[in-house]
Amino acid sequence: MPFNDGLYFFFERTETSPHAPAGRIVRVGNHPGSPAGLKRRLRNHYTGRKNGSVFRKFLGGALMRRTQADHPCLRPGPGQGHWEKQDAPTCELCRPYEGHVSELLRESFSFRTLWAPDAWERNDLEQQLIATLSLCEVCRPSDAWLGQFAYSDVVRRSGLWNVRYIFDVARIIGPAGLQRLERLVERSLAYTR
Repeated sequence: MPFNDGLYFFFERTETSPHAPAGRIVRVGNHPGSPAGLKRRLRNHYTGRKNGSVFRKFLGGALMRRTQADHPCLRPGPGQGHWEKQDAPTCELCRPYEGHVSELLRESFSFRTLWAPDAWERNDLEQQLIATLSLCEVCRPSDAWLGQFAYSDVVRRSGLWNVRYIFDVARIIGPAGLQRLERLVERSLAYTR
């Protein structure tokens, strides 16, 4: 990846829609607290620990819940067990899920990045894209989607591994945002030529 600032888009190969027959977007992300941190952010998703990435916590929690609804690492309730709670340590029972999440990301997901050097623009576009994707009637999650086992109702209903800006009608991307997005896509493609 030739740039250090931008947005990332995770695609899940087993989730398709008429808009995305090769895999629909299931997460939009950013690195808002870390200038030049795009590569580090992506690395945290793929090889980090659950406390370094909300995405990893969501995936691991859904994997646990799919195989054992009352998994001890998810107790006392949805979002409250030590696996899904921020900064809570892992135990011997949930430690293998660190590897399961990394394996799942490598086997079932791909990502694309978008060069966006301006932090304000990057944050604004992230919010608009999440809102727009969550409201797309065509890009709905399948019944078999792993996200159906997420503790967050917002994840289950939206089909995105995001919780902020979901279903925010006021944030839908408009013509000006689409023009900005198109300009950034063209510049990003120039990096790869």
